[in-house]
Amino acid sequence: MAQTDRSQTTAPEPAPAQRPQWRLRYHVGDLVHYTEWTDEFAAVENLAVQYRDGNYGHDVVIERRTEVEG
Repeated sequence: MAQTDRSQTTAPEPAPAQRPQWRLRYHVGDLVHYTEWTDEFAAVENLAVQYRDGNYGHDVVIERRTEVEG
């Protein structure tokens, strides 16, 4: 019976941590504006509500990205 050399087997690498980030995209006139990327969704959501309800801008969108660390 053949033996397996366990020193050659390695455990699979864990998947890198993924950290979602959000920013706000909105238009003022014909210009598109973006906020900075942030980990705090509540802050971006609050700002989006203010922009949608106010006269600050139009076409307000919350954008999400996932940053892979590793």
